[in-house]
Amino acid sequence: MATALQAEARFSQMLQCPICLEMFERPKVLPCGHTYCAACLQSHISNKVTNKGTPKECDQYMCMTCKQYHDGFSALRPHGIIEVSDSDESCFLIPNLSNIEVCPRHSGERIKFFCGDHIIICCNTCVILDHRKCDRVVMIDDMLKSFDDIKISKQIECKLSKFEEHLKQIIHKTKVNADTNQKDKADILHHIYSLKAQLIAKLQKLEDDIIVYLESNYKSENLNLQAQENRGQSLITAIHSDLTQLELFRIHGSEIQKFIMLHNLDKNQSMYFRAISEYQKESKEVRMTLDVDKTFSTFLNTINEIGKVNLICKDFDCSPCPDFSETQFRRHIAIGNVRTPLSKRKAMKISEFKVKVSGDTDLCHISDILHLKDNRILLTDCNNSKIKMFGQDYKYQENMTLQSRPWSACLLSDTKVAVTIPHSKTIQIIGITAKMRKVRDIRTRLQCWGIAVVKDQLVISTYDDEHSIIILDMRGKEIRTVRPNSYQTDQFLEPIYVKLDTTNSPIYVPYETGHKLVAYNMTWDVQFNYVNQDMTNAAGVDTDREGNIYLCGYESQCVQQISAEGKLIKTLISMKAEGKNPVMIRFYTDKDRFILTYGHCDIVEVYDLRV
Repeated sequence: MATALQAEARFSQMLQCPICLEMFERPKVLPCGHTYCAACLQSHISNKVTNKGTPKECDQYMCMTCKQYHDGFSALRPHGIIEVSDSDESCFLIPNLSNIEVCPRHSGERIKFFCGDHIIICCNTCVILDHRKCDRVVMIDDMLKSFDDIKISKQIECKLSKFEEHLKQIIHKTKVNADTNQKDKADILHHIYSLKAQLIAKLQKLEDDIIVYLESNYKSENLNLQAQENRGQSLITAIHSDLTQLELFRIHGSEIQKFIMLHNLDKNQSMYFRAISEYQKESKEVRMTLDVDKTFSTFLNTINEIGKVNLICKDFDCSPCPDFSETQFRRHIAIGNVRTPLSKRKAMKISEFKVKVSGDTDLCHISDILHLKDNRILLTDCNNSKIKMFGQDYKYQENMTLQSRPWSACLLSDTKVAVTIPHSKTIQIIGITAKMRKVRDIRTRLQCWGIAVVKDQLVISTYDDEHSIIILDMRGKEIRTVRPNSYQTDQFLEPIYVKLDTTNSPIYVPYETGHKLVAYNMTWDVQFNYVNQDMTNAAGVDTDREGNIYLCGYESQCVQQISAEGKLIKTLISMKAEGKNPVMIRFYTDKDRFILTYGHCDIVEVYDLRV
């Protein structure tokens, strides 16, 4: 408890302005890491610095203590620092902004280049040592020709403001949690005291009951013993009386008197024998002991504690942290002069990871991939009837076993996904917050294979039931069925997936038996049919940020790169030599990187598009 109070005190101090000693109001972080209220900092600067006639360059300052730490880092020593005040207590230092151009790795070198391959700024020496083989090294001056710093600054400011607001929400919930924790403590103490009072009251009643019973039995038995003692005393008195008479008559009585007296005493002996025998028989030794109830003894022997105080920790019910991956700055870099068109790049394998987990009874068949906004990766394993969750570092986290083999998945929100289970004619809605859990089922008329969300509607492909696309509302009610004009022929058979890139992009449907890809617009008119003699058993499909299409050929063991107009660009990957059958390809949203899965294979591969 003391530790918790100390932690609470430390946390409160972290939110306290060192100047006004109140909670931060519009906090401002200095380069040294110290934080003050914006108004307090401005007032302090005005009083201690500006009033002394020292001109301002910017609004960033460091205290003298932090300057010592600042100078302790070799990478920061070249920074130009200007002293503003002589007082140790009020000394503020202004960094020289021009030193941001100095390379942190090579002292004295200026940053002049940008490497698009590694997304990093560098100096001449950096380029010579580390980026000689990179194809996308350009001068920053060339990039600045199309660089809108005002627009990008506003966007970054907007993002940072969102981060700030998000943190405020968490801090508010933390404060509320602290208050709730204090209430929890009071409730637990009240409960403990109540249990103690109940226990004392119960013990008091048990004590009173057994004492009353003891007193009653003691009184009754004591009366019996008293009466028993009195009867014995009466017999002793009678015997003593006979002895006295015997002595009297023996001394003073006549012979005849002695005879009569002895005759009577002889008869009395027989009476005494019977009376004493009966008295002895009726006389009992009475003892009182306490036989403790077994339940009470067990309670005393087994009870070691009143209970346990449980600490239940769970994630705050907050919206996810605002996404920062897609920014104007990154987009400028992505489409600027440093980028070679993706259609002119090659696929280079950079990593692979195992997807087989404990409990799997068959080779994995990863039929679909989802990149979640928190950078986790969800995989549907058809062969093992599981969905599996991996972290952004490709490390396994958890899995969930489904009622039957899953096939495809799509995001419904930041916290829910929809997974198709074809042979059960079911779309299962699954929560993906801290732990995966089933939310509800949507039953479908036909087998459901591919799935996507288009304009708040679910779109599924029915494969070989009707070889059609069915549009459903979010409750599962059918709205429309889509079939190409010649769907009865072998040209449009077994639609296996449904792919939607963005709200306004085409909807791509690969037809497995038709060996083709059909692009529909948002009104479900056919934009183009893609057919290629080298593409057999069309499977997974995805698009890159430039709109190029990537289609997996399961039997042809290849991945083809197709233009947004439906023309073959090139065969990007061929797996005939390895004997692998590509199933699904999925691009990262903010990278020229994709994951590729294969049929009946426990390995998933990661590729980059590079020059």
